[in-house]
Amino acid sequence: MLPILTPPRLDLNELAQVQMQVAKSVVQSDCLGKLESIAGCDISSVEGDMAYAACAVLSYGDLELLKKKIIRIKLKFPYIPTFLAFRELEGLLRVLRGIEADVYMVGAHGVAHPRRAGLASHLGVTLDRPTLGVAKSKLLGDSKEPANKRGSCSLLKDGGETIGAAVRTRTDGKPIYVSVGHKLTLKTAIRIALETTRDHLLPEPLMMAHELATNGMREKI
Repeated sequence: MLPILTPPRLDLNELAQVQMQVAKSVVQSDCLGKLESIAGCDISSVEGDMAYAACAVLSYGDLELLKKKIIRIKLKFPYIPTFLAFRELEGLLRVLRGIEADVYMVGAHGVAHPRRAGLASHLGVTLDRPTLGVAKSKLLGDSKEPANKRGSCSLLKDGGETIGAAVRTRTDGKPIYVSVGHKLTLKTAIRIALETTRDHLLPEPLMMAHELATNGMREKI
């Protein structure tokens, strides 16, 4: 097992090497069988190193809530941009114990990452399940502004390599950034993001998971 959960030390060069090993394991092809359920995953910090990890499993067609779970966790790694997986992956794995879904959506990046292995890719490779990353801002890369119409998208590229897409989930809304986590094509990841979005900027699985985590945080405060 790669030292994702227990990094040997706070050496960013070593941790970058771990990320590059994860990137080599990422499969960017569709490995989905049925698509009947989707799990949204989110972590909300309370203060210091305490946080709440939440997941919401929805039926894929009508987006009805099938199962929810929230746990209080202790974050063991500092927040360092582009190294989020070392801070949050363990909490996501804990909250996902006993949770089954056909695809997992993470409020972070997948291959749209400097080393092509964001949190969504770490989760997918660790679970060996299809995952996608959905974020409100990009880490790197360039893309054209999508047409101002729901469903419009433009490819996000870094050095000529396609790493994700800017996707318009609402007319007049800001684009979100979708990328492959593991075992999906970018085309399918975009389709899943659009098909699971209703009235909000972000897809419903992430909205519900975020609400669960935020409610846990507020109740603690």
